[in-house]
Amino acid sequence: MAFLSRLLRPEAASPHRIRLAGQNAMIAGAIVLAAAYFLIWTVFPFIYTFIYSFFDWQPLRPTQEFLGLDNYAEALFKDQRFWLAMGNSFEFAFGNVVLGTVICLLVAVMINSVKRFQAFLRASYFMPTVTGMVAVALVWEFIYQPRFGILNTSIFATADFLNLPPPPEIGWLTRPQHAMNSLILFGFWKFLGVRMIILLAGLQNIPQTYYEAAQIDGAGARASFFRITLPLLMPALSFVVVVGVINSLQVFVPMYVMTAGGPLFSTTTVVLLLYEKTFQLFRFGYGAAISFILFGIIMLMTFVQLRFLRSSWDIGA
Repeated sequence: MAFLSRLLRPEAASPHRIRLAGQNAMIAGAIVLAAAYFLIWTVFPFIYTFIYSFFDWQPLRPTQEFLGLDNYAEALFKDQRFWLAMGNSFEFAFGNVVLGTVICLLVAVMINSVKRFQAFLRASYFMPTVTGMVAVALVWEFIYQPRFGILNTSIFATADFLNLPPPPEIGWLTRPQHAMNSLILFGFWKFLGVRMIILLAGLQNIPQTYYEAAQIDGAGARASFFRITLPLLMPALSFVVVVGVINSLQVFVPMYVMTAGGPLFSTTTVVLLLYEKTFQLFRFGYGAAISFILFGIIMLMTFVQLRFLRSSWDIGA
């Protein structure tokens, strides 16, 4: 009986077990909060937006009309501005990602080769990333002003200093042939820091013994870059390109603040068109359809890029 009473009697919890139970409870609570946040702010809006894309949904109407695939068909086959906006989005993505990544790579290589003031250079190039998008967009809009902007004023002062005839005023944001290029330059400046930091981390992760062995074999700087640096840096470059394309296709603030999609719709991107259809014309169903078309295009492009760059990752592994 004594043996059975000791067996059935609950043991006193040890401090270690109490502490472990408390840690498990905290971990479980954090997981539940993160899952609830993800469900409320990501999963549920995603599902409801997908459902609304099949309706002529307007918030002031008591009932909503089911349209099936009409919203998707209108965007893909009837709305000419959609394809114009899509072309503008791809133009911005190409200029901001492809050309920008090349320059970011050169900047990262330059900083990596500098022995002194490397921390200062990293912080200086990264500074634009932490600035507010709306604030710096307003500043750059002032820089691009045709008459009083810093850019044109500098061009006029340089021409006057060199005794050249005064050049005409350039409408950086008011002429279709210059507006998108001006936004690409702004986007490159704004996102240079993040890409540079990622590429610099990849460069510093390459063992120096590879370069020493190449130098012993008589390889120069150019051969070392194309045969050692670039192949081993491909994982970081792949990440920069994929994430850059995703972010560039979703950029909204510069187009909205600096040009409002003009002039002549030359800077109207898909996200700006989505905003106009949804929050200005109150066509929530059509805006939802545009958002899911853009989502599908981004997913397809990401899949193609990952498949194309997988061999590069294997080389850099």
